[in-house]
Amino acid sequence: MVKAPKTIEIGYARDCRTGNFIVTKLDSTFHANSKHRRQQICVLPGAFFRALPTIDRRSVANVIEISAIQAEDIGFIVPVETEVILHEVCA
Repeated sequence: MVKAPKTIEIGYARDCRTGNFIVTKLDSTFHANSKHRRQQICVLPGAFFRALPTIDRRSVANVIEISAIQAEDIGFIVPVETEVILHEVCA
């Protein structure tokens, strides 16, 4: 059985020079000074609005929750939890 998180919180900001979106996957388990790496990607506007059609095209920055499928569509690596079933081997 494969499970994925229901929603993922992201923050985005539009780069005024290039027009691309800088999108960061937010994780509450990492504090602000954490040495762990956060996922941050640069997304073209067309791909951004195709994956997230409910976002206002005039929006330049915000923090929102999206589904795991939408996160994959814009380019994030989404961890998937799997359940492993062990089989007993008879020799």
